[in-house]
Amino acid sequence: MITRLFKLQRDMAQEDLYNEVGSNNLLTSIEVEPGTLAMYATYVPDDPATCYVFEVYADEDAYNVHAASPHFGKFVEMAGKVLTGRAVIPVTAQLMVEKPEQLRVSAPSEVEPHLVFVDVKPGNDEAFLAAITANMRAAVDVEPGVLVMYATTEVDNPNRWVFWEVYASAEAYAAHRETQHFKDYIAATEEMVEGKEFHVLTADTLVSKGSLH
Repeated sequence: MITRLFKLQRDMAQEDLYNEVGSNNLLTSIEVEPGTLAMYATYVPDDPATCYVFEVYADEDAYNVHAASPHFGKFVEMAGKVLTGRAVIPVTAQLMVEKPEQLRVSAPSEVEPHLVFVDVKPGNDEAFLAAITANMRAAVDVEPGVLVMYATTEVDNPNRWVFWEVYASAEAYAAHRETQHFKDYIAATEEMVEGKEFHVLTADTLVSKGSLH
């Protein structure tokens, strides 16, 4: 499985062009490319020029199919005009869990994506993975408002975990924090964690085929 995280800077004077071409790229990709499993385009609400994009492909061949597609070609052409900055954060999938239903968000909604960076003390990877696995699987299985929970690690810094999460609303996230499995996760990992960086994002276009588990 290939996972890719991008941090983009866009020219807000061309926001409409970015949204139109970007949304078409994601919606078309998820419908016509069997190996494109999920694509999420978001921005920072207090700084809408800063965008985060997270993508999931079945394998390298699936990504190459996407990269050669005409809709992605149009996105690349647009990006050359609209993007003022582009950074790739290489990440490796550790655990990918989501609802079985397809996800399609392409209009303003209450859906709330989160991006979380967690620095874990060296030597705790197995125990940390066990703790997050129990929390993530329980959350997606029993909480209606938890739609997506992905855990990855940075390729260049495997002690830095990167979580991509999607909640049905801010209320759904608040309810998640009150669950026993979340509290157990926090208690189990408290001594393993050196630091956290937490971003609540606004959705532009969110799509997934569902059923990753």
